[in-house]
Amino acid sequence: MKKASLTILFIMLFVYVDFSAAQEGPYRLDDIVVTASRIQTPLVETSTNVTIITQEDIKDAGARTLIDVFDREPGIITSSLLNNPKRAQVDIRGYGEAAPQNVLFLVDGRRINSIDLSGTDLSQIPIDLIERIEIYRGPASVLFGDNAAAGVVNIILKKGEGKPKVTAGASFGSDKFLSSQLSVSGQEGKFSYFAIGTAFDTNGYRHNNDSRARDLFGNFSFDVLQNLNIVVKAGHHKDKYGLPGALYLSDLRRDSVERKDSIYPFDHAQTEDNFVDTEVLAKIGNVGQFTIGGSYRNRHQPSYFYYGSGSYTESRSNLATFALTPKLVIDTPILGRKSNFVVGWDYYKYPTTVKTGGNSTLGPSSTDSDIDRTDNAFYMNERLYPIGNLLIEVGYRRQKAHYDIDYTDLINPVLSSSAVTHQDKEAYRFSANYLFGNKGDVFISYGRGFRFPMTDEFVIPGYCYFGYCQPTQVNSALKPQITDEIDVGFRYNPVSYAGGSVTFFQAKNKNEIYYDPILYANMNYDKTKRTGGEASLFFRPFDPLLVTINYSYIKAIFNGGTYDGNDVPLVPNNKLGVKMSYTMLSNLTFNLMGAARSNYYVVSDQKNQQSKLPGYTTYDASVVWRTEKVMALFAIKNLTGKKYSEYGVYSSFANDVGLYPSAERQFFFSLQYTFGG
Repeated sequence: MKKASLTILFIMLFVYVDFSAAQEGPYRLDDIVVTASRIQTPLVETSTNVTIITQEDIKDAGARTLIDVFDREPGIITSSLLNNPKRAQVDIRGYGEAAPQNVLFLVDGRRINSIDLSGTDLSQIPIDLIERIEIYRGPASVLFGDNAAAGVVNIILKKGEGKPKVTAGASFGSDKFLSSQLSVSGQEGKFSYFAIGTAFDTNGYRHNNDSRARDLFGNFSFDVLQNLNIVVKAGHHKDKYGLPGALYLSDLRRDSVERKDSIYPFDHAQTEDNFVDTEVLAKIGNVGQFTIGGSYRNRHQPSYFYYGSGSYTESRSNLATFALTPKLVIDTPILGRKSNFVVGWDYYKYPTTVKTGGNSTLGPSSTDSDIDRTDNAFYMNERLYPIGNLLIEVGYRRQKAHYDIDYTDLINPVLSSSAVTHQDKEAYRFSANYLFGNKGDVFISYGRGFRFPMTDEFVIPGYCYFGYCQPTQVNSALKPQITDEIDVGFRYNPVSYAGGSVTFFQAKNKNEIYYDPILYANMNYDKTKRTGGEASLFFRPFDPLLVTINYSYIKAIFNGGTYDGNDVPLVPNNKLGVKMSYTMLSNLTFNLMGAARSNYYVVSDQKNQQSKLPGYTTYDASVVWRTEKVMALFAIKNLTGKKYSEYGVYSSFANDVGLYPSAERQFFFSLQYTFGG
C-alpha cells in the first residue's frame, strides 16, 4: 500500500505540471558525482538513489551548520541533541540510535568517522567550506568499507579557481549567535589555492548550551607536469561546548523544569582536531590514472561530568589516524564497449588512548584504555556497457580489522584486562542500469555491506562493590554486522523544468550491533529488516516559482528474537519535505520550506512499551539577495515556534523518558562580500 501510494503521488504531481515554463530545475541528470563509483560519474549512471546538495541550496535553507542541511532530504533523519552540530546524528534509511556507526562521512573522500561510539563530529566542517554534498543511500561497503552499511555522505570542499579574490562574511541571530569567515582563493597558472578562517559562537537555546568553535583550512593544488597533479589539504579545528543533558518527561509535564533548563550545569567538553591530507594523481595516457592518497589526523577531546555530592567523571581521549589509499582507474574499452575499472587498497591505523578518572559512592576511579585498530582492505569495481544503453556494475571488497585492546585500572588492578581480536568481512555489489538517453534511467541493485564493532563496544567495564569484584571483559564474541539490500528505482527528467525520482528498497540485517540497557553491554540482534521508498519531484508551475517535494517511508522492524515484530526505536515511518522558491529581478529569491515527520519510539525502548515521541511539522523561511559580489540572507527557523524534541532516551533506572528539547523560533541574518575575482 505504501509503495503504491509513493508511485501514485509521483505520477499525480507529475501530470499536473504546467509545461509552458522553460527554466532548469535544481539539478540535472548529467551532474557529476564521485561517491557512487569512487570516480567521476554522471548522476544518471548511478545505480542507487544519490542526492546532490549545492552551496546555493545550503544558503537558501538558511543553514547555520551542517546538520541543518539534511532536514528535507528523503530517507534522511536528523537528531540534534544540543541544537548544534556537536553530538548530532544523521540517519539514512532507519538505523535509529546506531546510525552514527552505519552512516559513513567523508570529506573529499577522507573518512572522518571515529572508531569509537563518539560518532562523527560535524562541527569540524563549517558550511562556508562546502562546495557541495553527495548523499549515497544504501550499502557502499565495496568502495568505502566499514561504517557504510546504510549509506555515505561525501562533503566536497571548495577549491581555488579563477582570478584572486577575498571573501568576507558575518552572520548573527538568536541566542547570541555570531559567526564570521574570511577566505582567499584563486588560480595562478598551474597553482590553485583556497584558504579560509571561520569563527562560530552561540549561547545556545538551553542553559549550559553554549558552543565556541574556530577553524582554519587550506586546499592547495599544483600541476607539477602535464599529467601529474599534487593536492595538499590541511585543517585545524578547536571548540568548547556545554552539555545540558536530558530533561525527564515527567518533570516537564508537571512544570518542575522548563524546556531551556539544564540539570547538568557543569558538564562540558572540548575538542582539538588537526589533519593533513595529500593526494598525488598521475594520468596514464588515454588508459586511465593512478592516485595515491595519504592522510594524518590527530584528535584530542577532554570532557567533564558532575553528578552532585562530590561525584564526577573526567576523561581525556586522543585519537590518531594514519591512512594510505592507492587506487588505479582504467578507462579502456572492452571489445569496443565503454568500461571503467577501479582497483585499490585501503590501509588505516587508529591508535587510541582514553584516560578516565573520577569519584563516586564506590570510591575514586582511574583507568587507562589503549586500543590500537588496524584495517587492511582490497577492493575492485567494474562498470561496463555490454549492449546499447545498458550499464552493468560489479564490485567486491575484502577487509580485515585487527584490534589490540589494553585496559588498565590504576585503582583496582584486578579489574584490568587485555585482548587481541580480529574481524574479517566481504562486501559485494551488483547492479543494472538502463538509460533513456539523457532523460532518465531505471535501475536495480543488490549490495552487501558490513560494519565492525566500535572499539568501546568490545569493552564491558568491571567494578568492585563491597569486596566483590567483576573483572573487565573484552567481548570478543561480538560479531560484525551484515547488511543485504535490494534497491529498485527510476529517475526521469523529460524537460528541464520538471522531473523526479522514485526508489524502493529492502534491507535485511544480521547481527546488528546494539546496546542492551538491561545487560549494560553491547550485543547482536538476531535479525532486523527495513523496507521503504523515497520519492522526489521538482517542477515550475510558472516561470519564477520552483517547487520541490520529497517524501520517504521507512518501516524498520526486528525480524526475529526477543523483540520480533517491534519497531526499531528512533525511526519515524513517514517524512515529508517541501520547498517553494520564488525568484524575482533575477537575484532576489524568497524561500518557504516545510519538514514533517511522524511519531516514533525513543532510544532503548526496543519493547515498544513507552509513549512515542510525537510527530511534528516545522516551517522555515528565507530571503536571499545575490549579485556577483554580494550575498545577503535573512532567515527564520521554526517559523511557528513549534515546541518539540527530536531525540529521546528511555531510562530503565528512572523508568522515565529523557528528552532533548529542540529550539523554538529563531532569526538569522548573513552578509557576505567578495573583493576581486
